Amino acid sequence: MGTKGASIASAAIVGAGGFLGTHLVRGFEARGARVVPLVRRVEDRSPAGARAFGEALEDPALLAGIDVVVHVAAAGTGHGSDAASERTANLDLVERAMVLTAKAGARRFVLVSSVGVYGYPSRLPVTEDHPYAPRTAHAATRVEAEMRARRAARDLPFDLVIARPTAVYGPGARHGLLVTMAAMIATGTYRVVGSGDNVLHHMHVDDAVEGLWLAATHPDAAADHFLFAGPETTTLARLSELVSRALGRPLPRRHLPAGLARAMATLVDVAATRGVAFTRQDGPLFHARLDGLTLPLCFDISKARRRLGFAPRVTYEEGVMRTLRGEWPALARAGAGS
Repeated sequence: MGTKGASIASAAIVGAGGFLGTHLVRGFEARGARVVPLVRRVEDRSPAGARAFGEALEDPALLAGIDVVVHVAAAGTGHGSDAASERTANLDLVERAMVLTAKAGARRFVLVSSVGVYGYPSRLPVTEDHPYAPRTAHAATRVEAEMRARRAARDLPFDLVIARPTAVYGPGARHGLLVTMAAMIATGTYRVVGSGDNVLHHMHVDDAVEGLWLAATHPDAAADHFLFAGPETTTLARLSELVSRALGRPLPRRHLPAGLARAMATLVDVAATRGVAFTRQDGPLFHARLDGLTLPLCFDISKARRRLGFAPRVTYEEGVMRTLRGEWPALARAGAGS
């Protein structure tokens, strides 16, 4: 199976102005699809041909002939911002995108969720069958969005596919573990937390685009849900070394004790509960981020491999170097046009 047996003529990307959305527009176009990028508001930096999401809602004819709608949008707020407002905004976005999909006559809606819906299970690797166990308000909103989407899809004339990618990194990302780690290593303020031997499992954006292309196009994806992750796992210590080497900066030998890191994170979270919102640059050691650094997590992607032909290719060593050098996707190499 895989990309060669899966194709669409056109797609709308809701959230096309964000990091992953920008790459999806490029990747889907490179694979031969006509793409309508939908953004909150059209700006100079928006993808070519972008239309405002609200405009499309008012005039669904703008999406005439669209085969698939991929919803990757999320109303982002900083750590400590109003979680209730974020929840309302994100759930409203999903519901309106599904209504738009039905009005446009598209045959499939891909909801891009997150592995955050699983939390950090003690039994690894995580499979699609693991129960919901979100640990943050944002992850809980993802769970609710999935549940609402499933209920709504029962009465709507299209297939719902739920994609759960792990944390995605790559050129153009402004947030996330790799970005934060690189910035701190560059300024000499980074320390590996704890022993550094905990397993981590991310995905380069090239592989994320391929996975979501398959979710959007493959017949066997219909009415199902899939995990997407990279071809290998790593550890915090090894990832730190790769980033350090890519930057040409020394990695401090001394680690930050996990207990001290947790105490520092508590101070940041207490500040957040008192109305301090880290909107420009999140506090480096709030608990949710510390969990991502120190708690073991890995995923079993055999369902996506077997059913969709998903075959992630970008190793950590290659992905880190390309990301920190700002190298955008090697689309032909990733399977575009095949």
